[in-house]
Formats: sequence, structure tokens, C-alpha cells
Amino acid sequence: IANAFHQSLIMSNEERIRRIKCASEFVTRVTTRRWALAVMLDLKGVHKNIEAGTYAGAGLGLGFRLLGMETGFVPLEINVVAKAFKNSRSRLILLDYGGTILSNDNLDSLQRFQVVNKTRAPSFPTKALLNTLKDLCADKRNIVFVVSGKERHSLSKMLPNIPNLGLAAEHGMFVSWPTKNTSTRRRWETLVSDIDKSWRSIAITIMEVYTSRTHGSYIEETEMKVLWQYRDADPEFGYLQSRELEDHLSNVLRSFPVDILHGGVEEGGYVEVRPKGVNKGVLSTHVLKNMHKFSTHTKIDFGLVLGDDHCDEPMLSVMRQVGRRAAECRIARTGEEDNLPPIPATITLVDVSPCDEHVSQDLQMFTCTVGKKPSAAENYLNDVDEVHELLESLVKVATRDHKFHSAVDLRNLSGPSLVPGSGGLGGFMTGGGFMSPTGMPVVPNSFLSPSMPNNDLSGSGHGMKKSSSMGEFKISGEQKEKRMSNSLNEFLGTIEQEDEDEDIFF
Repeated sequence: IANAFHQSLIMSNEERIRRIKCASEFVTRVTTRRWALAVMLDLKGVHKNIEAGTYAGAGLGLGFRLLGMETGFVPLEINVVAKAFKNSRSRLILLDYGGTILSNDNLDSLQRFQVVNKTRAPSFPTKALLNTLKDLCADKRNIVFVVSGKERHSLSKMLPNIPNLGLAAEHGMFVSWPTKNTSTRRRWETLVSDIDKSWRSIAITIMEVYTSRTHGSYIEETEMKVLWQYRDADPEFGYLQSRELEDHLSNVLRSFPVDILHGGVEEGGYVEVRPKGVNKGVLSTHVLKNMHKFSTHTKIDFGLVLGDDHCDEPMLSVMRQVGRRAAECRIARTGEEDNLPPIPATITLVDVSPCDEHVSQDLQMFTCTVGKKPSAAENYLNDVDEVHELLESLVKVATRDHKFHSAVDLRNLSGPSLVPGSGGLGGFMTGGGFMSPTGMPVVPNSFLSPSMPNNDLSGSGHGMKKSSSMGEFKISGEQKEKRMSNSLNEFLGTIEQEDEDEDIFF
């Protein structure tokens, strides 16, 4: 600044005039009016993003966070799902276990610790839930899989003796295909063969160091993965230790075929080491490609995928892309207007083209997460009870056609008559009447014509018109010609109280 002041004081008059000319020319050319016009044009040229996400705050204190969700993230409409379910012929249903069809033990830290250390039994599904799953699996049009992070022996114990139910344990590492035979032990296949497990001892040794210096942390081992849980530790110190452990494991296990994941931060958090290339998204495509092993269906036209946490996001993301690809093919085939929304940022893009031959272009896909939170799913349900309500609604829709009929359908339901030459109502109605509990034909007097003797049952419905509903039974004979009333008083005067016929019951 001092140098600038000194230069201005010793500046020559010629240089001063030259500088003033340059400044005055610019100010004259770029006026405030022109500047304001440029600003307004820039503002007008900015297009509003109609797909901007919505934001909501959650949590208190240090746990407060801002949740961003896409604009179209709305509750799942059960009636829309039920309608699509009813009109479909080949259905795929993928269900997460804990937190989706059963209340999650992970929500209580003490409960989780006791379950891991086998001092407390995990929650078991209710009888109503088991019956719902059995009813869904009993329909030959349904392919039902329960996909869980639990070990395979635990999952088999939780969901026993359900014919045609497929199971996937440890996030898809082990798969048990649907089978009708539940008397024998389930057969399991692995998505990754020839697994090198030498990394387990190294990972456990490193985790033990961090467990010794982080109060409230512990190690959880399953058949295929190792987790370092810090949900009971101090939130700040536990998170710092988890990041350090994640970096440490990444450097040491760099040459091993494993994935190192840091998840569940909202619930307390954990660091997980598991074999590479295994998640629920890979499992979902594997199920689609191998439908021929357990089903006669070659293409699905209905999909329902339910999950609740970050472990389910790959499955939700993959299946939503499968549904979108089918919708794009349908639009290209029919020439309809493309009204598909843009792919949200919550979806991890993967190549799902290998699944095309197993998916109908008329596919209707529904992806749903439990709880309103950022997710790759298109819709959400609020809690586990709403999931149960959805599944029960699907069962009711599938069985309604077999249980409920109107009177106008009675003729279609009629079977072979019990008397030759007779017709009607599934064998309950003979040529001239109905069958009694003893098997003898009984004919109500009100259905007999005057010319028909009471003991004549050999005809084929003399005196009665064969009808398709109860309201169409008529008595033969001469019918009086009915005269139309000319006034209200005349009409009311012709009404007669008739005794109700209580002789006929179904």
C-alpha cells in the first residue's frame, strides 16, 4: 500500500491522463444499467430443478443429521401393489429378515451384545408371520426368498418347515433354493467358491488391539465375515477408532480378496471384513438367472423387494434398475411418451442387462424400504407392522378368487347332477328340487306346477326354469297380466303382504 501511494505521488501527468481515459472508457461502456441487465438475464437463464430432493432433520445433539430424499419418495400404496400382484402370473418376492419382516434386535445395544455372546435368544417370527409366508409360498406363481445377514443355521432355525421358501444367509454368501421337501436338511450353495480364509486370523488380531483400547467395543464372528462393533463405545472416540481401524485393515489386507466396509454409523457403527464381491445385489441377479432350477417360469412380470438398512441397498438398487430397464423397453415397444423420472443419486449404477432374458417387458417392480430415510428404494413403509399388512393383503388377493362367489356364478360352479337329466348347483339341486341331508330329493311345493304330481321326480325340471341365480327361479303356468297403476293410491292399494318362503336354505 505504501508503494502504491508513493507511485501515485510521483506519477507523471501523461500517465495520469492515460489511466483516466482507460477508466472513463470502461465506465462509460459498462454502465450500471448494462450490469443489471446482465444479472437479470443470468437469473432468467437458470432453470429450476423440479427433481430437487427434500430434506428433513433427524436426531438430537451430536446425533443430529440432515436427511436428503428424492421428491417422489412416497409411502407404498398397498392397493396398487395388490392389483399388480393379482394381474401377474410370475412373481419374485425378495424379503429382508431383521427389521423388515421381524423387529430388529439391533435396535437395542444391550440386546444385540447378549445375542452375539449367546446369552440371550434372538427374536423368533410369530405364528401369523410363518403362516403368511407359507401361504405365499404355496402359490405356484410366487418365488419367495428371505435374504438375511444371519448365519445359515440360525436362519434355518428361524424359518423351519416352509415348503418352496428360498433362503439366503450372510447377505447372499449362502443360498438355499426353494424345495417342497422340508423333512431333510437344507442344501446350501455359495456364491464364491474356493474361498481363502487366511485373512480371518490377521483381521481378528488387528481388531483385538482396537478392542483392548476402546471401551464398549467387541468382535463378532460369523462363518464368512468378521465385524468390529463399537455401538456401545463413546460415539466420538469409537468413530475415530473405527476410521483408524478401517485404514489399518485396508493396508494390511490389500492383497487378500476381501471387502472392508464401514457401516451402521446411525446405529452405533461397525467395521466389517468379508469376502469380495458378495452382497444382496449380486444375490438378486443370481436368483433371476437361476430361476430354472426351482421354477417353471422363465420370465417374471411382478417384483416386490423389501429391506430396511444399508445392507439391503444393493438389492434395492439392482432390482429398481431391472424394473426401470423393463419399463424403458416397454416404452420403446409401444411408442408411449417417456415419463420416467431421472435416476436418483441414491442408486449405484450396475449392468443389469444379463437379466433381460429373465424379465418380462410388462414387469411391474416395487422396491420399498422400512422407515422414511434416504434409500435406493422408490417407496417406503413406516414399520414392520405395515410390512405384515402388505404381505397379508397379497395372500388375501391371491385366495379371494377361490373363496368368494356371487349368486350369478352359481351356474358356472355347478357340477354333475345327482339325478340323470337334471341340472343345477353343484349336485345339490336335482331335476325337480334339492337334495336332503339323507340323499333323498325334496321338492318345495312352491316350485311345483299344478300339473306335476308331488312324487314325480324323474323329469328334468318340470315346472321350473333353469336359472343361473336365485333371483331367476320362476314358476311355470299361466301368468296374470299385470296392469300398471295410474296413481300412487291405486299402487299402494294393490300391495299385499305375502308370507316369506322359509322352506329353502343353502
